[in-house]
Amino acid sequence: MRPMPTSPVPLPRMGDYMQSVWDVGRRSIRPALPALTFLYFYRVGVGAYLAVANRTFNVQDAANLDVLPGLAIAASILPMFLLVYTPMLPVQESILAGRPISFFTAARRGLEYAWNLTLSGILQGLALLVPFLIVCIGVALTIPLGSEKASGLGSLLGAGNELDTARVLAVVVGAVVGLLGMLVIGFFLMFATPAVVLDGQGPVQSIGTSIRLVLSRLGGILSRVLAFGFLSFVVLIVLTLPTSILEQMGEISGGVPLPVKIASVIWSSAVAVLFFPFGIASLTVLYRTLVPAAAPGSAPVPLEEEFRPAIATNAPFE
Repeated sequence: MRPMPTSPVPLPRMGDYMQSVWDVGRRSIRPALPALTFLYFYRVGVGAYLAVANRTFNVQDAANLDVLPGLAIAASILPMFLLVYTPMLPVQESILAGRPISFFTAARRGLEYAWNLTLSGILQGLALLVPFLIVCIGVALTIPLGSEKASGLGSLLGAGNELDTARVLAVVVGAVVGLLGMLVIGFFLMFATPAVVLDGQGPVQSIGTSIRLVLSRLGGILSRVLAFGFLSFVVLIVLTLPTSILEQMGEISGGVPLPVKIASVIWSSAVAVLFFPFGIASLTVLYRTLVPAAAPGSAPVPLEEEFRPAIATNAPFE
């Protein structure tokens, strides 16, 4: 476990940060190609199933069938997290250090922390849900129950024959505030998983480390996250513009043809999967800047170990 730096580390300039994210993300595509291929076909399979189901069945049947892919996606979150996301962190860290490792070596390293990652993920999930639940419960307690004539949403909002606009607005504002709270909590927890995978910290310790790192350079981290998010949004809009135009033309003409839906799923999945390494690189570069790999007080690497070739039994960072 590497000790935390005692003084704030200067962040790279915005242009240098974006260039580093581009280089690390681009160079990590090749070693992570098997995992990215798996992720691509998984997304295409789920998207194609939904497109065919909505095309073949009526609204009620399609709504019932949507439960199956939803359950499949929920059940696959943990395996996808352990087998795709977490190995990318050591791969990109090794690229930053100038000693690249294979994806399978990184996957073995990630599985060594599977238990800590699971506990950390549970704690992070609870932390993300708490603000949303608090706001929703608070709004629900302030809204009286509706009359017996009302039903469904109208009963919940205290309406009689018509919905009360003020109560609807209160629910909408409460949901927005809850989502904003989730975003804020997620921002402060952004370094928790890298702290577990890259530095071997425990579930609770990694959350504390993430909060301290964000608070230590709040303005610099926030500006880079927002800049990367805005740039990513623009790039994604440009790349998915052709499929969006085709879908809009299909809607105007009375319905999107099934081949257009399938083509849209294929293209949008390819864009999302290719963007995936760059999204993780934006996090890895920031974390390794704030917590350098050669931290002060760490044990020096013997000369013969430093220049020994990386093989399966002696891989760097393993």
